[in-house]
Amino acid sequence: MEMEIASTAMAMAMDNIQSSLAVGMLKKTMDASEQSMEAITEMLDNMPSPDGRGTVLDMRV
Repeated sequence: MEMEIASTAMAMAMDNIQSSLAVGMLKKTMDASEQSMEAITEMLDNMPSPDGRGTVLDMRV
């Protein structure tokens, strides 16, 4: 009985570590994606108008 409790506790601790690691990796991935999207948005904001009438192309219309 004691060995079952110990193995269950070890399994729960390992699951907790794996969950924490997965959440941490997801957070880093989301941060990297957010930075990439900010760079793309900035690039779109600075894109010149193709018809030459305006100074910039407004993509948020």
